[in-house]
Amino acid sequence: MRRELDAVGEVREGATPVAGWASEVAGWLVAVLLALVVVVHLTATDRSWMLYYDSETVLPALVRSSVVAGQPQDWALSAVLFIPEMGLYFAIAALGLGIKGTFAAVGVANFLLLYGSLRLMSGLLRPEWARGRRIAGALAAFGLVVLLTLFEDSSRWDSFELASLLATSTFYSMTVIASVLSTALAAPLARVATRRRRTFLEFGLLGVAAVSTLTNPLYLGWEAIPLVLVFGLLAWRRAVPWRSFGRVATVLAVGAALGLLGRIPFAPMITKDGPAYANPGNPSGTLIYYARLLLDRTSNLLGSLELIAVLVLLLVAIFVFRRSVAVADGPAGVVAGVAWVAPLVVVVGMVALGGVGTRYFQPVFFAPLGAVVLAPGLFSEGSLVRRLPRRVLTVLVAVVAAASLGASALAALAVRSSAEAMDPDVRCVDTWITASHRTGAGRFWTIRGPKAYLADPRQLVQVDNSFGAYPWLTDRSDYRSQNVSFVLSDAQYPAPALPAAVTDAPRQTVPCGRYTITDFGSEVLTLGAVNPNATP
Repeated sequence: MRRELDAVGEVREGATPVAGWASEVAGWLVAVLLALVVVVHLTATDRSWMLYYDSETVLPALVRSSVVAGQPQDWALSAVLFIPEMGLYFAIAALGLGIKGTFAAVGVANFLLLYGSLRLMSGLLRPEWARGRRIAGALAAFGLVVLLTLFEDSSRWDSFELASLLATSTFYSMTVIASVLSTALAAPLARVATRRRRTFLEFGLLGVAAVSTLTNPLYLGWEAIPLVLVFGLLAWRRAVPWRSFGRVATVLAVGAALGLLGRIPFAPMITKDGPAYANPGNPSGTLIYYARLLLDRTSNLLGSLELIAVLVLLLVAIFVFRRSVAVADGPAGVVAGVAWVAPLVVVVGMVALGGVGTRYFQPVFFAPLGAVVLAPGLFSEGSLVRRLPRRVLTVLVAVVAAASLGASALAALAVRSSAEAMDPDVRCVDTWITASHRTGAGRFWTIRGPKAYLADPRQLVQVDNSFGAYPWLTDRSDYRSQNVSFVLSDAQYPAPALPAAVTDAPRQTVPCGRYTITDFGSEVLTLGAVNPNATP
C-alpha cells in the first residue's frame, strides 16, 4: 500500500497516488462545469444585467478603462477597496476577452476559488478521510451553492438573492471566500497539532485576516468576531483547550490590526468609511426594510425554496455543533459553530447598527457550507467503494472527468457567444457618444453601464439629481471639465434637473431603447458643486 499526503503534508496510508490525483482532477473538472453552469444561468436570465451592466458591478471595468485612457488616478471609493477583486479582474482582462467576457470569466473564477477553499477545508478538517470522501464533501457544499444560485433570476442587486453575488467583483466575493478560507485554517487549531502544522495554519490565518481587513473591514463582523466567539464557546464547553482560543484570538487580532493599519495610505480614496453606513437610531425602520424584502423574495416559489433551504442548513449546523460538542470534536465544532454563529452575528449586528443592504447578509448563505463539508461522515467509509473493483472505480472517475470536460467545453462556448452579444441599448448609446467626440452627463444609476463599455470613459460623467458633481465610485479627474453638451437618462430613473441657464436652449433627443440622449450640440451645461446630501 502506498502513502498519500494530506493537505498540510502529513503522510497517511491510502490510495495510490495515481488514483488519488485522478479523482482530484475529476473533482476540479466537475467544479469547473458547475461554475460554468452558474454563469450560463445568470447570462440567460434577467440576472445578466446585474452581472454585466449594473451600476456597482462595473467598477473594475471603469478602473481599468481609466488606467488605459491615461487618466490621473484620483478615485472616490467606499469603505471597501476591492484590492483582490481588482487584481483578479485585471489579470483576466489581460487575456483579451473583452469587458463582458472578462466579467463572465471572473464569475467562473470566483466560484472556482470558493470550491478551492471548500476543498482545503475538507482536507484540513478531516485529513484521516480517504481523498474521495474529502472531495465529495467539498463538492457537496459547492453543489449546494450552485443550486441556490439557480433559484435566482432577477435583475435586482438589492434582494435576498445572495448566492449569485459571488459571481461579481464588487459585492464582496473575496470577503466571502476569505471567510470560508479562515474557517478552514482555524478549525484544525482546535485539536492538538504538531508545531510545524500549527505554525503553517496560524500564519495562513494571519495573512488572510490582514489582507481581508485591509480590503474590506466587513471581514471582522463576518468572520473574525464569529470565529473568536465560537472558540470561546467551545473552550467554555471544554471541547477545545483554552490555549487554542487564546492563540486564534491573538492571531485574528494581530491580523485585523495589520489590516487596519494598512488602510491608512488609502484614506484619501475612502470617501465613506464604515461608521458612516450605520444608523442605529432607527432599528424598527431597518426591520421593516428587511421584512419587505423577505416578503418580496418569498412571493415566488423559487425564492421560498431557497430561503427554506438556507433555514434547514442553519438548523442542521446547530445540530452538528451540539453533537460535536458532545463528543469533543473541536474542528467539527468550529466549522459547525461558525455556520450558525456568523449568520446570527451578522443579522443582529446589521439590525442593531441600522445598516441597509441585503449584500451584508451573505454569511447567512455561505457560512453554513462548512457543515455540508462534513456530510460524507454520515456514511461508513468505503461502504460503496469496497463493493466495486478498482478498475470499475477508475472507469467511473474517467467517465465523470470526460463528461465534465465535454460539458464544460459546451458551456464555455455558450458563455463566449453571449459575452460577444452586447446589450443593444448600451451599444446604441456608446456608438452615438463615441461618434460625437463630446462629453455628457447622467445620474449614477443611469450612466454606469454605458460608461464601463465606452472606449473613452471620460465621455460620460456622473451627476446627482440636481446636476451637481457626484464623485462616488468614480475617478474624480472626470470633473476637470465642468461643462458638458448632452444628458443621458433612462426609463427607470428620471433625468437630473437641468441648469436654469439652458431652460430654453435648443436640443434634440436621440432614443436608444431604455435610454434617451438629450443633445444640446455644444458645451452649454455646467456641472454644479458637490452636494453631500444630494440623491444619486
